[in-house]
Amino acid sequence: MVWFIIRLALFYLFFVALIPTFFGRTFHYNVIWAKKDETSWVAITFDDGPDPRYTPELLSLLEKYDIKACFFLLAEKAQKYPALVQEIVKRGHQIGLHGYRHCMNWLLGPKATYLEIKKSVEVIKKITGRNIYYYRPPWGLFTAFVYRCVRKMGMKIVMWSFMSWDWKYKKPNKIANYVLKKVRGGNILIFHDSSTNIGCDKNAPEAMIQSLEYIIKGLRKKNLEIVDINRFVEKWSA
Repeated sequence: MVWFIIRLALFYLFFVALIPTFFGRTFHYNVIWAKKDETSWVAITFDDGPDPRYTPELLSLLEKYDIKACFFLLAEKAQKYPALVQEIVKRGHQIGLHGYRHCMNWLLGPKATYLEIKKSVEVIKKITGRNIYYYRPPWGLFTAFVYRCVRKMGMKIVMWSFMSWDWKYKKPNKIANYVLKKVRGGNILIFHDSSTNIGCDKNAPEAMIQSLEYIIKGLRKKNLEIVDINRFVEKWSA
């Protein structure tokens, strides 16, 4: 019986979790990722919010430079801070779903995956009155159930194609230098406007916000237009 359970667990891990994640992350199967053709535009996204300390500061900075971004929200936080979610929408940004809590999809079966995503969509839709069109799995981990549920609910999976490492470098100048040295047209950039997840550096979002002003200016000097995610998806699909 023990060996049967072990074999069953390995089968689940390999076929239900590892293979879908490999195809999603490596081959970008059914995933909006990057535009490989030569392009002059990028998109900016933020994960893990909303956060009462950092999100308002971030929104003010984006408004200063007339930048529209996509915020991949955790529904549990959206419930706690509905006014912040409404402010994100009011300022013209797009909202995507990052799950209810920042949990690993690999630990969820088919029913739990469906209920998690369905509940999260309902929470955010109740706050905003709008449908959710984009989903980004926590840590970028897929399962076969995630693909099926997202497709069933009419959403698209949007991954990042450029990791800013804003939680790693911690200093604004290091974040900005890394991004501006490596970024290319057609990238989807990922940043984080919250630091409440396990393992997060508590000062990382503040450093990210400080670096973002330099990044925005640097992108424009490189003649890279920052487009909202809807335009990115349209251009990506063309």
